[in-house]
Amino acid sequence: MNPILKKAIETLSHVVNVSTGLAHPLDDSRAKELFKALHKHGIPLSSSDVYSIAINNSWSERHAKTLSELAEKIGNGGRVQIKHPKEWGEPTVKKIISELIEL
Repeated sequence: MNPILKKAIETLSHVVNVSTGLAHPLDDSRAKELFKALHKHGIPLSSSDVYSIAINNSWSERHAKTLSELAEKIGNGGRVQIKHPKEWGEPTVKKIISELIEL
């Protein structure tokens, strides 16, 4: 399992309301931005890895499945619309990568 992906989903799990999954438009946008940035940096977005990490971060099975399906879609080059861009994904991924390199 990729440590960058693991840390990214842990970070996302602290920002979004995991009990409602991606129901809130801002949470949905954050997840899309994060996965697009991960994909841009060549991080594999395995549906099973995303699902496992989400479950380990207190996501319900239903919401973890939704998250993993979104990751897989973006990882396969699928297009998504970010309705509320916050420019959150790219800086978050860069920070995670730099932190993990320092270790």
